[in-house]
Amino acid sequence: HLESPHCIPTRPAIKTSTMASPALQSQANALNARMEGEAKTAIDSIERELLRPLAQKSYECIAKCYRTAGTTGSNEQLEHCSRSCQVVHQQAHGLLQQEINQFQNRLSRAMMQCNDEAQDMMTPDVQNNARKMKKIEDSVLKCISGVVEKNAGALKPMRERIESQIKSLGK
Repeated sequence: HLESPHCIPTRPAIKTSTMASPALQSQANALNARMEGEAKTAIDSIERELLRPLAQKSYECIAKCYRTAGTTGSNEQLEHCSRSCQVVHQQAHGLLQQEINQFQNRLSRAMMQCNDEAQDMMTPDVQNNARKMKKIEDSVLKCISGVVEKNAGALKPMRERIESQIKSLGK
């Protein structure tokens, strides 16, 4: 049964390290917040517009099971009827969760790539060289920004996939 909104958990875009200046950390956090906000908006919309109607049908179907069973129907019949009413909603919920997990994994891998690239640029002399440090931080920020843009752009196709799959469930 679907409870709360499915959200993209907060994950820092960059690891706090000796190279992360407060300005970089602040900009990375702002990009993270943007990504989380866009993902939450998309997922909330899917939940409201696609899953809630299925949940409503499921509960109406269950109520019908109880009306049909009345006071004389067996518990087994009632259980079977109730379970069959919930199948489509449960499958749709599973599809949404699978898409969210795949989205999170892609986002996480991309952010790790940004971190790896930053680590690869670090040399012993960089931490004492403001110009080189700034160059690395700019590169990291550009990478994170690109990840956010790309993944924010993936939300609409994700919704379309989920919508298409949910529509095919009832058939």
